[in-house]
Amino acid sequence: MTNSADTPLKGLRYLLEAAAAIRREREIRVVVIGKPKENGVIERLVKELDLGDTVRFTGRIAQEEFARYYAEATMAVIPSLYEGFGMPAGEAMACGVPVISTTGGALPEVVGDAGVLVPPGDAAALRDAILALLNDPERRSNLGEAGLARVRGSLTWRHAAEKTVEVYREAIDAHGRL
Repeated sequence: MTNSADTPLKGLRYLLEAAAAIRREREIRVVVIGKPKENGVIERLVKELDLGDTVRFTGRIAQEEFARYYAEATMAVIPSLYEGFGMPAGEAMACGVPVISTTGGALPEVVGDAGVLVPPGDAAALRDAILALLNDPERRSNLGEAGLARVRGSLTWRHAAEKTVEVYREAIDAHGRL
């Protein structure tokens, strides 16, 4: 599962290329939250790669439905070239779903060592990471648990407030030494 549309920065193109390569070896289903533009780049790529029976676009969904989609997913793949924060990775981890993400933008900060990180724009690396997790249910389970623990431990409002207070204290201490 991935949460992406036709925005090039979301990197869906690379996930679709990875899915096409994986499909030559085994069955795979990709669920994309959102809808591609009619006759847009992604819609054309799905046809070109003959992925019509492999990829399903949900269209727009209500916020309350995200958890259900994550619960049904074997893994969440965030193929973004760049993310300012990485909310989809955090959401998936909060649902205990193993995450494969790129190192684009702030994603490594969100995912940490609780997921698999690959270079942005690298369909082969996505393919290898997806196949590795598909072939290793124990690792998927461990990453799902690690992601949930990471969210609970460092991606909460309480943690954000504590880190903010820490920065203020350091600034006050530094100012006092001037």
